[in-house]
Amino acid sequence: MESTTMNKQKCSTLLLALVLVWNAATAYAQKNSHVPTPSEFAGFEVGADRKLADYRQIAAYFKALSAASDRVQIEVLGKTTLGEEMFMAVISTPENLRDKSKYQEIAHKLADPRGLSKEQIDSLANDGKGILLLTCNIHSTEIGSSQMAMEWAYKLATTSDPEMMRRLNDVIVLLVPSLNPDGQIMVTEWYRKYLGTKYEGGAMPYLYHHYAGHDNNRDWYMLTQIETKNVNREVYHEWFPQFWLDEHQMGPYGPRIYIPPNADPVAKLVNPLVHRGNNLLGATMGWRLEEAGKSGVIYNYSFDAYWPGGTRNTGWWKNMYGVLTEVASARIATPIQIAPTELQGGTKGLIQYQQQINFPNPWPGGTWRLRDIMDYELIVSDAALETMSKYRRELLRGVASMAEEAMESAQPTQYWTISRKDQRDPITAARLASLLLEHGVEVQLSGDKKTFLIPTRQPYSRFVEEMLGIQRYPEVRPAPNSGILEPYDVAAWSLPLMMGVDVQKTYLTPEELKAATVLHEVPWAKTEAVGGNAKYLILQYQGNNVFAFMNAAQKLEVKAYAAPSIPVDGARGDHVLIFTAHPQLADLAERFHLQLGSTGGLPKSEIALQRPRIGLYKSYVPSLDEGWTRFVLEQYGFDVKNIENKQVRAGNLNAAFDVIILPDSSREVIVDGRQGREGYSEELPPEYTGGIGREGLRALKDFVDKGGTLITLARASEVVMGEEFNLPVRNVISGAGGRGSASTSDFNIPGSLLRVYIDNQHPVGWGMPKEVAAFVDAPLAFQTTSPAPDTQRSVIAWYPDDAKDMLLSGYAYGAERLERKAAVVGFTRGKGKVVMFGFRVQHRAQTEGTFPMLFNAIEWAGME
Repeated sequence: MESTTMNKQKCSTLLLALVLVWNAATAYAQKNSHVPTPSEFAGFEVGADRKLADYRQIAAYFKALSAASDRVQIEVLGKTTLGEEMFMAVISTPENLRDKSKYQEIAHKLADPRGLSKEQIDSLANDGKGILLLTCNIHSTEIGSSQMAMEWAYKLATTSDPEMMRRLNDVIVLLVPSLNPDGQIMVTEWYRKYLGTKYEGGAMPYLYHHYAGHDNNRDWYMLTQIETKNVNREVYHEWFPQFWLDEHQMGPYGPRIYIPPNADPVAKLVNPLVHRGNNLLGATMGWRLEEAGKSGVIYNYSFDAYWPGGTRNTGWWKNMYGVLTEVASARIATPIQIAPTELQGGTKGLIQYQQQINFPNPWPGGTWRLRDIMDYELIVSDAALETMSKYRRELLRGVASMAEEAMESAQPTQYWTISRKDQRDPITAARLASLLLEHGVEVQLSGDKKTFLIPTRQPYSRFVEEMLGIQRYPEVRPAPNSGILEPYDVAAWSLPLMMGVDVQKTYLTPEELKAATVLHEVPWAKTEAVGGNAKYLILQYQGNNVFAFMNAAQKLEVKAYAAPSIPVDGARGDHVLIFTAHPQLADLAERFHLQLGSTGGLPKSEIALQRPRIGLYKSYVPSLDEGWTRFVLEQYGFDVKNIENKQVRAGNLNAAFDVIILPDSSREVIVDGRQGREGYSEELPPEYTGGIGREGLRALKDFVDKGGTLITLARASEVVMGEEFNLPVRNVISGAGGRGSASTSDFNIPGSLLRVYIDNQHPVGWGMPKEVAAFVDAPLAFQTTSPAPDTQRSVIAWYPDDAKDMLLSGYAYGAERLERKAAVVGFTRGKGKVVMFGFRVQHRAQTEGTFPMLFNAIEWAGME
């Protein structure tokens, strides 16, 4: 028991500290009385009905705030897809900001505590500052947090409250007002344009991220988008925050806000301390919201603790606490009136809208507006700062202890290995190693330079295991005899399977361990020079970059040829491309990490390749798959133009296009423009309504009949299974196109990787292995029959004979219905072609192992 004298000394010290904080806060408030409020700066009341600040106004406000306050600094994260400047506000006391590099280094050491003793970790946790990352507005129609960010930043920059000052002394806040600035501008401009009309607050007819749309929060383990890369670099290479709060909005007809704990299921590899920390914050949020009289707070609802694809979720496997909040939406900034009878449950955690233990105080209905959204978000933001401050030492120590546990659970000599040579696509294999480095994972190179080595014993061991291993979705049932709890998003994300990379797990010898070197960037294979007198240059299939090379070469007006099989270096070469010699081809080969060969003449089996003119259908019901398809094609150098309803209906499509791609959308969306959504899916302006209609169907058939190639992706295949095309194919799962009658109640594959066999002698299968992992997320499988004399059909890919051989990663119920069914089908009619993909060949730009089938289908159109 401590002495009375010691207690008096502690009280005196605490009192002195409080007096100093109060004096500093008072002096600061007097000095900074000129700091403008968000409303003063914007010229209107921020948060008022029908008023929005756009991203450029928000950025200008933060710059003004930084100039006026020594508690706020601006860090530029990089450019966005459309060229906006993406920034983050760093907010804390002036002293903390002055020493921020010191606290970044402490955070880094705690995230990677190798070589530190317990005493050193305790010392760092005591001396370090909590680093709280708060991100807003990744989904652009979820607009409230971008407005709230200005108010919260102003509060932190000007407060003189002693408790708030103490929190700022404990914590450095990293505040990102918008994770998608381009989309925030799009939504704000669209909203302003239709103010005062019946379309006010309605949906836009295009994606609010140039490529990813809503899927920009599905990119956090693949890191394909610029904005994702910008933030990932700050999180895992610069700042190493211990806590990440990501603020979202949800539909308007249920609870008012979701907070942790998450719903089931739970990922096996996430350290339980992550969930304890998240729930700690959730408890504080719930308390503060209830205390402020905010009803409609729910937890254990909808959003599971299993999927790693979103912002803060990915961090769970990297020993970071991460919390999602979801606030009910208005119609952007327009209030909505909700009757009590319109409030509903119907999802995991709230089957009926009623009081229950995870929803103790239901919102009764009434008017809901932007100001309400912002008020709820301000409270949970304050709660995050409060929790980070109050439990700073425990949370910081927790990060280090989770990293230590991850390392202790792994074998010191066990490594994941990626061969640089023994791969179908060695460049994509190297890209996988590069992706892991980008994630902050330790990657080594073997002494002979032939193999990438990823130690299982490292702080991010759990993340490595999750990403390189396979998934088995847990069958959690809320009651006996009930169905399983569905995954929030998908059930599989194994990077090696999706990318088509062979990865092994093995033990290294002491000699191999000693010879390995730690990498900071991936060394790409060197390109050897080709003799200067060659008339033709040969490019044997070496993976996806072959298509990028071919497209770049054809832009130089180099003639290109394909040969299904010719001798190369004394062996048989499959899917060989031949180019007329050009002085820039060597530079292109080096750029794409490819090796060229040479030959004196063309083989007799050569097929001339023309550069197809590609049209990508774009509906006014925004298709995520359209954006991803456009992104993938552009990344590999294909020239693609969007084609909309009016142009399809007008016909004469062959004059403009050789290939038309229908991205994954239902027949109803493509033909009728009907999206079939509930909630607030308002009517669009007349110029953005409808689909291609019957006229468009006839125009597409005419396009094929006159020699065009039509490629349908997943559900879009329903379009060509109708009577208009009269093709001998039907969907045996859902009865799409009116041809079938099978029920889907006994079939459930919620985004999983299945084994599919490939006919790699068909042009669409050229360069592919005989089997691949196909990403399946829709009830779709083809049954073909013998065609009419004017039509030829090819089954290009198919499922195994036995369902037991299908599932590679994820979950598959009712897979028996796929047995011996076609997954990809090709038809030729005259010079015209139709290629139907039943699986997601380019899913979210992640399934690199099956990209070539899409590229081949395009190139098939240009073969003469």
